[in-house]
Amino acid sequence: MFSNYFDPVSEEVLDFKSKLNHNTVGFHITCNDGNIFPDIENTDIALIIVPENRGSNTNLATNSYSNFRKSFYQLFQGNWKFRITDFGDLKSGSDIKDTYFAINDLVASLLSQSIFPIVLGGTHDISYPLYQSYDSFTKGINMLSVDSRFDLIDTDALNINNRNFIGYIIKKEPNHLSNFINLGYQSYLCQNDESHLLEKMFFETCRLGDLRENIKISEPYIRSADIVTIDLSSIKQSDAPGNTTPSPNGIESHHACIISRYAGMSDRVSSFGIFEFAELYDHRSQTSNLIAQIIWYFLEGYSLRVNDSPNASNINSKYQKYIIPIKDSDLQFIFYKSKDTGRWWFSSSMEFNEETNYRDRLIPCSYEDYLNTISGDIPKRIYRILKTLT
Repeated sequence: MFSNYFDPVSEEVLDFKSKLNHNTVGFHITCNDGNIFPDIENTDIALIIVPENRGSNTNLATNSYSNFRKSFYQLFQGNWKFRITDFGDLKSGSDIKDTYFAINDLVASLLSQSIFPIVLGGTHDISYPLYQSYDSFTKGINMLSVDSRFDLIDTDALNINNRNFIGYIIKKEPNHLSNFINLGYQSYLCQNDESHLLEKMFFETCRLGDLRENIKISEPYIRSADIVTIDLSSIKQSDAPGNTTPSPNGIESHHACIISRYAGMSDRVSSFGIFEFAELYDHRSQTSNLIAQIIWYFLEGYSLRVNDSPNASNINSKYQKYIIPIKDSDLQFIFYKSKDTGRWWFSSSMEFNEETNYRDRLIPCSYEDYLNTISGDIPKRIYRILKTLT
């Protein structure tokens, strides 16, 4: 079904794979070798390489991704029970819209078969067809981007690119975007108009400085997302030189790995992407090695999923409930703590029943959010819910 979309993994990489230790990721991974396309029914996680750079406003050389594959394949795998398939390199269409169509069709099909796609590109605008692939499944999509920029407004307003694709998603009709979350933005790289628009739409942001001070604050944001993407340009240049717009400031490599692990552990995250790789500037394959480790940490987190999200069948038995009245208001907040994992959620005052969409009504939070709410210092994430109710 998908074989016409892909070029196979190179002979060089396949030869490298054949000599690997039997405890490595590469020994166990199934590859598109150009003979028979891998059986989808024996796949839990699909690795998809998208060497598409036409969404950039700068001329970028094509990446081979061979160094990344070697870096990833030779890592030793954890105690994983899932099956990984490397689909190969997605063929670029004659027009970038053809590539978008292929990604949309491919990811939508994988999601419908409960196969998790990990997409490595290419420019960050590839997130646009990734978002589109959810159109037929849900009316409420939460998208999280680890990015130094908001990617809302660009000087080229007529064509979608890697600097305005979020703006295109927001304008798309019908629109299924319930929430957009940016982690790691740097104020001097973002326009005031963009900040005002995000605030007006009650979308969420978290500054680079706040992330670096306490990376754990990213976990509740990530737990509420369906799509998580990482722009390699959000990582400082000394840690990831092979990106399209390097900067001396940014999150550090271990932060990217922690965020990736959180994404893997989240019950809700159903696709994961890493974008803006520029192999031409990847000194000694440092960025290829980092991408490999980021994906490894995602898979490690994925192996730890415990399905502890609240639902109608478990909310009364597996969660401790805490009720906090809001001063000078008829509203109250209800916090829920998982008895199994200790993770927290909150909601405004409401009753739940079998028809309630728990995923949208219960928002992931932290223990610190609970403590701050008790003290009267309502956290930004919870204050956002108050504003949406007024």
